[in-house]
Amino acid sequence: MKTIKHILLVLTITVTANACTSTSVTVDYDPETNFKQLSSYQMVATKEKNAEVDQLTADRIVAAIEAELDKKAINKASSDAAMQISYYTVLEQREKKSSFSIGIGGSNRSGSSSTGVGLGTTIPLDSNFNVYTQITIDIYQQDKLIWRGYDGFEAEQTISPQEKTQKINELVASILSQFPPAKK
Repeated sequence: MKTIKHILLVLTITVTANACTSTSVTVDYDPETNFKQLSSYQMVATKEKNAEVDQLTADRIVAAIEAELDKKAINKASSDAAMQISYYTVLEQREKKSSFSIGIGGSNRSGSSSTGVGLGTTIPLDSNFNVYTQITIDIYQQDKLIWRGYDGFEAEQTISPQEKTQKINELVASILSQFPPAKK
């Protein structure tokens, strides 16, 4: 009996841990680049034409990038940096997901039977849209793109400034956890 409980506990923990793990970070890089020599950076304007970002969000993203690079002992430079970093965002309105379910059940006991049917639905009561924000971070060396990482998050339109800052910090940390790329 204890063995079954232990197996169920391990399965529950494994499923929960996997559900919390983000696997949506996408990274591409130049495998010929020696990333170990890149010890300084400067922020530069994005080269993307249709980048969508307001100043408050821009400030949050820059602060998150700088904090993550500081943790990696990569120093900010005002000029002659080993790499240049830019970012851009893409915003997309997504319809909130509603759900609908049907359940059918029945029983037969002592010659009498019964059948039941249940219906359920979830209807959003506030706005019908969430905002999906994708952040792309590009790293250049002498105007050549050497690393790109991106990921996104979906939030209600009414997200508070504190929640937005937290989501951006988590997202940037997740993206930059892949930098520098591991040698293969």
